[in-house]
Amino acid sequence: MANIIQIVGYKNAWKTTVVNRLVHHLADQNIRVGTLKHHGHGGDIELPAGTDSISHFESGSLVSGVQGESITQLTLCNLPFENLINVYSMFPIDFLLVEGFKQADYPKIVLLRNQEDLSLLDELSNIIAVATQDGSIRTGYPTFDLMKIDTCITQIASYIINN
Repeated sequence: MANIIQIVGYKNAWKTTVVNRLVHHLADQNIRVGTLKHHGHGGDIELPAGTDSISHFESGSLVSGVQGESITQLTLCNLPFENLINVYSMFPIDFLLVEGFKQADYPKIVLLRNQEDLSLLDELSNIIAVATQDGSIRTGYPTFDLMKIDTCITQIASYIINN
């Protein structure tokens, strides 16, 4: 199974930015990465209407897929988080970056916007590092500066590869 690293934080903590930048950085080093994002805004995700594979899914299929020349897209019924991890274990990836799913117990990098977000550190398990938009924040964890995003991404990538 791939190394699983969660990127967690409150809304507007730059989670998606960090995940995208990490994927790009790791892929540039020929490290195979998968991603899984929690849709934390409530409700269902929007499915592309009118496609045959979505029609199959809407008709009751638990999993529906479509394969093109260079990409395959799967639509799955809602699965528990651990079942999703099992699905990802079938792919030849080195790292699975999980955006969100704060309560899962995998190694986490917590993104903090400001001092008010520090309470999040008391609510979560398995924290391995912190990245913050506020350089005055001090924690007992390795801490990276999101305001220097290029350096931050390089440091986080090195940290997760070597630990």
